[in-house]
Amino acid sequence: MRLSTQLSTSLLVFLILVFAGSFFINVKLTREYVNEQLATHAQDTATSLGLSITPYLGDANGLIVAETMVNAIFDRGFYQYITITDMEGNLLIERRNPNTVDTVPTWFTDIVEVNPPVEKTELNDGWTMAGELAVQSHPGLANETLWESVKQSAFMFFAAFVFAYIALLFIITAITKPLRIVVNKIEDIQNQKFSHINYKPFTKELSFITQAVNRLSSSVEVMFKELTQKAEQFRIQAFEDSLTGVQNRSAFTRHMNALLSKTATSDEGYVMLIRLAQLNAINMTLGAQDGDNYVTAVAKELKSFTSSIQETAFLFRVSGADFVLVTEAMAKQDCEARLKVLSTTLSHCNPLKDGSKAVWIGAAQFNDEQSFSEIMENADSALMAATKQPNGWQFASELTYIHSNTAWKERLNQVLEQQYADILIQPVMNVEENIPAYYEAFARFKEKNSGNAIPMTQLIPASERLNLIPEVDKLVVSLVLSKLTKSSRDVAINIANASLASASFRQWLLGLLNQNTALCTQLVFELEDSALIHHKDDAILFCKSLVNLGCKITIEHFGDNLASLAGLRAIQPHFVKISGKLTKDIHADQDSQLFVSSLLSIARGLSINIIAELVENEAESVALTRLDVVYQQGFYFAKPSLWQY
Repeated sequence: MRLSTQLSTSLLVFLILVFAGSFFINVKLTREYVNEQLATHAQDTATSLGLSITPYLGDANGLIVAETMVNAIFDRGFYQYITITDMEGNLLIERRNPNTVDTVPTWFTDIVEVNPPVEKTELNDGWTMAGELAVQSHPGLANETLWESVKQSAFMFFAAFVFAYIALLFIITAITKPLRIVVNKIEDIQNQKFSHINYKPFTKELSFITQAVNRLSSSVEVMFKELTQKAEQFRIQAFEDSLTGVQNRSAFTRHMNALLSKTATSDEGYVMLIRLAQLNAINMTLGAQDGDNYVTAVAKELKSFTSSIQETAFLFRVSGADFVLVTEAMAKQDCEARLKVLSTTLSHCNPLKDGSKAVWIGAAQFNDEQSFSEIMENADSALMAATKQPNGWQFASELTYIHSNTAWKERLNQVLEQQYADILIQPVMNVEENIPAYYEAFARFKEKNSGNAIPMTQLIPASERLNLIPEVDKLVVSLVLSKLTKSSRDVAINIANASLASASFRQWLLGLLNQNTALCTQLVFELEDSALIHHKDDAILFCKSLVNLGCKITIEHFGDNLASLAGLRAIQPHFVKISGKLTKDIHADQDSQLFVSSLLSIARGLSINIIAELVENEAESVALTRLDVVYQQGFYFAKPSLWQY
């Protein structure tokens, strides 16, 4: 119900109650006054008439005179009855008036009942009692007087009520008008219309409201513009790889879905899947810094190559080691010529300088009759075949066998059936005491038949596509627990977000740990901080269950997602790992130092230990130590090595 309706209804009820109460009081007082007047009238008549007729009552012929006098008085019509009785109570004279006044409604006389009192006087001649005179005034005149009074009062009250109600409606309208204007303006603000209110209320208090809404409109307009700009920036960042500046996997997926739609202007072209052949080796031997340099060098050449193509071409980085170049309306002959040029150009980007290929390239033709997954299976199969080619590239159309998802599933199932993987460990150092706080475990899987290592850059995306990440994590956990039975080390196991999101995996892991409670104090489970955003409730309950069993918790990549702070407070992990993006070259980056210092304050406020990951050199370690980062991990201290008992 609207405010104006509520106010008018409430005040209408109030006015009606006031009217009814006033009317009732007025009628009551009028009736009491009339009754008093009737009593006085009857008393005066009884007294005067009694004095007049008393001399005649003692005479036999005098009764006729007395009756004549009574009739003269009674005929005036103001009496209900007049009676004279003797000393024994015998009725001597009686006059009664049964008639009522027709001008007064019966229902009114029934409601407002007037009962004139009976006034009596003794008749005596001064010596002896002659009888008694009784007089009752007629109520008709009183009823008529009351009826007229009530009609006048009703008219006056109704007129006053109408006037008051009209005035009330005017006042309510004046009060609610600025409120309605304010509500309409707020609705305009919701619809992104930020004009000001020009209406000036007649009260100072309501003026404050309109002024406040005008200020709100201006503020929201400014914030909306800022948010629009930031949203555009975030949209760009959401589809951009932070290291290379090219579009990322999300942008690639969106682009391909658009190309394969029926409304696309170009319905065929080539997808070139480009994999950095040496990224894993460079990270392991030279460090993450050189690995990033390798990635950016290849990205620079790819961007230059893309801009040189006259046909429509787009470049994306879809994973750590994989780029995709999409060309539209390109013939195979032109594509082959460009692949030769690209392969030669990128060969100079290999920092190992050992003659090995810098990249492998798989090319697959696409059209709008194919599905996205089919195109990527073709490109992936071509890429795998390219690793065996001297030139380092391969067309999917020239293959006799395509490694489909079914083939990858069979390949991964063979890996899982072996129940084996090489477990590598890397220490997280306590730089104050120069001893490991714990070791982080990494798994490396091999082909069942050939014994060759499966690149993690292929295995992880394939596992994600086939929802096999939880099974891979189960194998790693089982292998680490098996090794811990013969070791006193504290070892960390990474739990992928896909595993954390799986209720069956969480139930399996907690069941396994309950069977090996003696090993729980040696276990550290590392979760990505993005899990505290996408799987917050599950992550909190899961971590609390692990801590109750005696395990420790580390949240890694801290600083990438500040929105995870609420989850961090709820979990209270033992460690957080500062993202390697922030520790890289921190000795020469004041902004990174300030940001890391702020993150340290947050973590210390929650009594959480800090770990800096990807520490590559002494300068970075010294800068982190000056910031009181006690725990550090990276190639500066040790590379991952095979876990030996």
